[in-house]
Amino acid sequence: MASRPARHDITHPSEADANVSALASIGNLLPFQKHIIRSLIPAPSGGRREDDSERLGSSSDEDQDDPDALLVMARGLGIRSIVASILRLYDGPQHLVVIVNASAEEEKGLGDELTTMGVRKPGLRSIGHETTAKVRQELYLSGGLLSVTSRILVVDMLNKMIPTDLITGLVVLHAERISPTCVESFIARIFRQENKEGFIKAFSDEPEHFAGGLSPLQTVLGQLHMRRVELWPRFHKNIIRDLGKRRADVIELHQPLSRSMRNIQNAIVECLDATLGELKRGSSTIDVDDCTVENAIFRAFETIVRRQLDPVWHRLGPKTKQLVNDLRTLRSLLTYLITYDSVTFHSYLETILASQSSGSSSIPGAPKQNQSPWLFMEAANVIFREAKARAFIGDVKKQPSSQQSESNDGISMEEEEAAFGPSTSSAAVRPWWLPPGVEPTLEELPKWHLLREVLDEIEQDIHWTDTDLTGNKTNTILIMTQTERTCSQLRDYVSSMDASILGGASREEDATPGRKLMEKQLRNYFLWKGGLGNMNSNLRTTADVAPQPGTSNTNGDASRGAQGQYESEGLKRKEVWERGRAPPNKRRRQRGGSTAASSATSQGDLRSAPEALESEANSLAQFMDSAAQRNEVDEEAEQPAEGAINSESSADTFTQVDFDNYFGLLDMSDLVVVRPYSGDDDDRNLEELQPRFIVMYDPEPSFVRRIEVYRSTHPHVSIRVYFLMYAESVEEQRYLSSLRREKDSFERLIREKSMMALPLQADGRPAEQSSDERLLRTINSRLAGGQRTATSEPPRVIVDLREFRSSLPSMLHGAGLQVVPCTLQVGDYILTSDMCVERKSLSDLIQSFNSGRLYTQCELMSVHYQHPILLIEFDQDKSFSLQSMNEAKGKIVSRAITTKTKSQDVDIQSKLVLLTIAFPRLRIIWSSSPYATSDIFAELKNNYDEPDLDKVAAVGLDENSSSSAFSENSLNMTPQDILLSLPGITTKNFRLVSNSVRDLAELFELELDEIQHLIGIEAGRKLFEFCNKNVRGRLPAL
Repeated sequence: MASRPARHDITHPSEADANVSALASIGNLLPFQKHIIRSLIPAPSGGRREDDSERLGSSSDEDQDDPDALLVMARGLGIRSIVASILRLYDGPQHLVVIVNASAEEEKGLGDELTTMGVRKPGLRSIGHETTAKVRQELYLSGGLLSVTSRILVVDMLNKMIPTDLITGLVVLHAERISPTCVESFIARIFRQENKEGFIKAFSDEPEHFAGGLSPLQTVLGQLHMRRVELWPRFHKNIIRDLGKRRADVIELHQPLSRSMRNIQNAIVECLDATLGELKRGSSTIDVDDCTVENAIFRAFETIVRRQLDPVWHRLGPKTKQLVNDLRTLRSLLTYLITYDSVTFHSYLETILASQSSGSSSIPGAPKQNQSPWLFMEAANVIFREAKARAFIGDVKKQPSSQQSESNDGISMEEEEAAFGPSTSSAAVRPWWLPPGVEPTLEELPKWHLLREVLDEIEQDIHWTDTDLTGNKTNTILIMTQTERTCSQLRDYVSSMDASILGGASREEDATPGRKLMEKQLRNYFLWKGGLGNMNSNLRTTADVAPQPGTSNTNGDASRGAQGQYESEGLKRKEVWERGRAPPNKRRRQRGGSTAASSATSQGDLRSAPEALESEANSLAQFMDSAAQRNEVDEEAEQPAEGAINSESSADTFTQVDFDNYFGLLDMSDLVVVRPYSGDDDDRNLEELQPRFIVMYDPEPSFVRRIEVYRSTHPHVSIRVYFLMYAESVEEQRYLSSLRREKDSFERLIREKSMMALPLQADGRPAEQSSDERLLRTINSRLAGGQRTATSEPPRVIVDLREFRSSLPSMLHGAGLQVVPCTLQVGDYILTSDMCVERKSLSDLIQSFNSGRLYTQCELMSVHYQHPILLIEFDQDKSFSLQSMNEAKGKIVSRAITTKTKSQDVDIQSKLVLLTIAFPRLRIIWSSSPYATSDIFAELKNNYDEPDLDKVAAVGLDENSSSSAFSENSLNMTPQDILLSLPGITTKNFRLVSNSVRDLAELFELELDEIQHLIGIEAGRKLFEFCNKNVRGRLPAL
């Protein structure tokens, strides 16, 4: 076994000076970054640095020498490079530095950063769920830099597997997520109690998270047991000095929205404003100042509103709850409008309508919900009408006229092409997937055309400019997007416009390179909707619901025919022309609706929109099935001729030169890279690609700063940045508001830092009075004569390993109880030798009742323990109620007027009553929060003996099974949880199934007789039907 790492602190004067002087050799760090690193490393004993007085809001001299510090800085200023530089100073077997709260991507990024700095053997090592206990202990004793999952680290600390007293320090990432109930606070408390000399350094680049609540900065510092905080906003004088020396060549391009997009955006904002007004009138607990449209466009607004409503959530009506959900939907629509193409945006709107299903049109087994009020506004009609017109016009159910060249809307092909450009309908052969009566319009995103102009300008600049004059080695073009979806879409778009960029538009269709991409999206839309119709039919057949063919179709045709019968043909042409070419500087309100906008978009038909969508999906399913069969026949007829040609010419035409062109190395001078924003990984991307041109397709403030840092660290590099943004749009408002919110957050942090009060010693020790009272507690009063004895043994609670995902073990430890991790087969918490507790949150309680797992758990507790207890624990900030008052009133009324009750309609209270009847010794504890649970556990342990770890660990294990072998894989619980959630799998047979199959994939491939032989006939049938259920039916091959 490896030797224990010796204590070796970096605060020694000679070593500190040597390591700090080593930072000067790192050329990629700016002066302000080196200044931050020096401020986070304690100064040599008796010395003081000259630049200590330059800190923003500097603290006292004692705080400046404190190795524990929290760094909060603006995004995009290179926080990963700062963390890696600090870790480099502590690399070596004489140190043991543990990194917590780091994701897998951040671990890889820090490892690559340390590798470039020369930290290679062994470098940063990661400990996850797949690492065995023996390997973990060897890594701990060998020292160095370790990144450990929080749950594994706290378990190893409690089991004394890691030498906590010899840890050099903890590095906590994402300090903004620290709360009194999180696992990282638990780790910091244990570390500070057992190690008084090690450091704790926390980092955060999200100051907005510190702007909410009461004294959030003081709360984070108290949980991490530190007193010092360093604030580095963008307006810090040192950052302004370093980044303001050389400014990048930035070209801002503001693209106006199209007429239809502008109408949709205004309509969404109108619906959002109306929803906010209705929410403020319906609940008096919401802060009126925060409920503005400007705040509602941010994702954090939903969290703020929900946090204010959670304490009174059980008193809210279904309408108010629906309004809260509508805020998320409307905010998503604002984002998807400018990021999704017209076809995808229209399909997303149809999913919203489908989710409003009720009555006979709903899918069997689907949950019912209240209708959203904003769907009945006039603005909602504008959203759905304009969104459909951007994708296609016409009606799927109408049959085309074989004698006329006009579409079903009475609009000639010439007029349509003049308004929208050439379409596929003008081609000689109509696509097989295009339903009759539908003509695609396929409006492209305005930014696509702007991006094409930018790339054309870059190509011309590369062609006419001598690269030697720029001093740059490559002409790489980097296009940055917000999401991976947009990134993939732009890759397809850019690849389809190569010919038109290099040599100009040689063909007429090259003028619109996004046309083919949009046609592909439209084809996938019709295939998806046809598959939705097949899924509805299969679900209804499975539920033994008799179909009623022809009813909805006939009604739909009649309604559409009745509405389109009285519309003027001239009005149809005029509206189509205006959608294609809107007159500039002229706004008008359209009074009539055209056939291009489906009749389901009127206010009256929006209420029956789910029925119309289902009818349309069924029609598309029938058309797609027949069209796919015809297409397969046509392809089989043409395949022999094409195969003969290809077999003769493929071998001769594909030469070595063509092979090199297709599969050779890419030339960096002609490289166009499209990537999504990836946080701190973008710094590494800039270093590797060294682009000459950067196109910010989506605005991102942090990436602008990364470009500034990259340009300042590489003075010889010339960069031109194209900043694309929609003018007068939510995108522009969101960008400007994010800058203002970050600035306001730092100003609040500066004020809070100057006024907050912290204890002189934040060592995390529990109150000594409470500790003494529990150490000298009475544990046994059943002796002769009522005598009582005291014990010095600390109160002990044995906790299941899976329970460390919750906050209750941390609360128990903070209350002075000794928490002992163990793999438990029965129960979650063992308080005494006769007392077992199964903890359930509200959501877990409902799932356990539905799956029947709770019954089995209570049965096992009743067999092995004298006092089985079911703990129902609620969240601290949420309502202490199983159901809302309105739901309770509704159930009382429904029971009074109904005579039969289905089994799934039995409420949670009735199931609890049945559970207590089945297990008379079962006791139920209702807890409002983890804090209350810790107090309840402490009271329950009075007058009882402490549990024996060896006896508890053996409860529930089979005689032939080995507890040590099982505990070896105890931390890998995810496959077991998935297996237990499957129908037919219970706690009695899941171990048999786990030992019989290699993994879940092998289980899903078993035949019916094999599964029934394994777990029984009825349980095997349920599991086999679940594994092989097909709800989509047959779909055409893509």
